[in-house]
Amino acid sequence: MTNTDDLRMEAEQARAEYRKGMISREEAKRRIDPFRVAFEAKSKELAKKYGLRAQKFSLTAYLR
Repeated sequence: MTNTDDLRMEAEQARAEYRKGMISREEAKRRIDPFRVAFEAKSKELAKKYGLRAQKFSLTAYLR
């Protein structure tokens, strides 16, 4: 299984390249998606553990 730190680094790199105009939004979305899946899974796990609502990952907010 891929480490979440590696997924975060890849997502950050894709975000930076998108902001610079080096890649398209679709390419950025494709590269960020594995991090989104891991983020939401961890969020659900922690929410269930502490009785809270799971935080959703917003691509639009992340790319800002």
